[in-house]
Amino acid sequence: IELMTAAGRKGRPVYDIVDLDPYGTAAPLLDSAVTSLSEGGLLCVTCTDLAVLCGSNAEACFPRYGSVPLRGPYTHEFAVRIVLAAIQAAAGRHGRNIVP
Repeated sequence: IELMTAAGRKGRPVYDIVDLDPYGTAAPLLDSAVTSLSEGGLLCVTCTDLAVLCGSNAEACFPRYGSVPLRGPYTHEFAVRIVLAAIQAAAGRHGRNIVP
């Protein structure tokens, strides 16, 4: 995901690539990752909490990602869209947007 910013940051370290690969959800780390990227930087995110993202544990999804998963044949695509929406929400809070 390429990130674009509307305004620069002052005095904070910036990185060209940030890789988030936690055990479980990456949601609590998204704000820090988004703010530490340079303009046009690359954010790599891995989420291993598929039970939450695919609807097996749906009540845990909304507090983490701000979305409610639906179960069906398209479950995994919907999980990717939930993660992308969470990344866009984190970027939006800091005046940035994403290009998936």
